[in-house]
Amino acid sequence: MAADKNFATRRSIHRTGAKFSLVCCLPERERIMPVPEPARPLRRRGSPSPAPLQPAGHEHHTDLAAEIAHRYAGTLPSRVYEARTVFYRRAPHDMLGKDGYSLVSNFFARHVLPQALMSGRITKLQAAVLSNLIGRQERGLIQATQQELSEEIGAGRTSVGPALNALCEMNLVRKLKRGQYQLNPTIAYNGNGDTHAALLGELRSLDLDGFPDELHLFPLDQA
Repeated sequence: MAADKNFATRRSIHRTGAKFSLVCCLPERERIMPVPEPARPLRRRGSPSPAPLQPAGHEHHTDLAAEIAHRYAGTLPSRVYEARTVFYRRAPHDMLGKDGYSLVSNFFARHVLPQALMSGRITKLQAAVLSNLIGRQERGLIQATQQELSEEIGAGRTSVGPALNALCEMNLVRKLKRGQYQLNPTIAYNGNGDTHAALLGELRSLDLDGFPDELHLFPLDQA
């Protein structure tokens, strides 16, 4: 590399959750001052050595840096010969309680649910049951008995069953089997975009009376 007066300079591409540093060989006339490496923290004498880094990826069986280089091959200049990955941690969402959080459709929260409540299309009990199911979901799935639901929302157990049936008729919820329900993933979901897209694709390939794309509530001009 010294013979042809080329040198290595580092360029960074930012993506969600990681920074990919690409080391390129450029001619001397295009020279850019390389970004210095961050200083490594000093380790006190006698302190244990840090654990060796493991390859990143699904179940630690994939070298993420190699995967990135492979995926970008063909879109990056041929002079790119190395890809490095730097991970950084973002601050978590500080939400009420310890049950985590779900993504909720702004359109549903702003237009559909308020109009349904004000018009009486959805009762107070049905809205309470739906809210409880949204808070319970794990990637759209809910495991709960009618007794558990009734105790948490403060309603009689015999009244929860009809409320669940009504939510199913509206396509807000789908009953899978006794004590197991599926929340409509177009109104709320608590997983990443890949699992959300996969679930929607699976549901849309089935004949489920319009579930999940049709809500059997009332005509909405803005829908």
